[in-house]
Amino acid sequence: MGRLLVVIFGLMGTGKTTLARELAAARGWPVLHSDVVRKELAGLPPTAPVREEFGRGIYDESFSARTYAELRRRAAEYLKAGAAGVIVDASFKSARERRLVQELAREQGARAVFVLCECPRETVRERLTRRAAAASISDGRLEILELQEQDFEPVTAAEEPLLRVDTGGEVAGALAQVEEFLRQQGASAEGREA
Repeated sequence: MGRLLVVIFGLMGTGKTTLARELAAARGWPVLHSDVVRKELAGLPPTAPVREEFGRGIYDESFSARTYAELRRRAAEYLKAGAAGVIVDASFKSARERRLVQELAREQGARAVFVLCECPRETVRERLTRRAAAASISDGRLEILELQEQDFEPVTAAEEPLLRVDTGGEVAGALAQVEEFLRQQGASAEGREA
């Protein structure tokens, strides 16, 4: 069985982090959350709210590049240590970042597979509204949702294998779809490399 680098990506509020956590628990694989790594690099606790304008401060281009480089470095460490799979949870709005994670997987003798989280806009709005009132590792919020949508580079055939999963309902349904997708990609059912 081949080793997998599972990229769970999409717009804010689509349930990436929840799905990544559930998949990590089901498979026993390490998971890396961009929101946590970004704040660690900034010297902040994971749930410290950062209310930057879109593309500013710790969300500007150079800090985001540092964040994604650190995600790749940590994923490589897990793969070098023999992990059967590693999960990375981030928006991956840039085609370049998606390509770089594929290159990293190849360098480590693994394969990158992509899971694009999508759900109805009204569900995203409800989640972002609830999140604003609670402690969260994410700083995604309604006022920057449209800007992120405009900034998100379209997914192409370059991101194959790709699963588009509707994350608007219960997480169990989305998780079952992801598990089936991973089985199709050669991951063993129990989550460990065979």
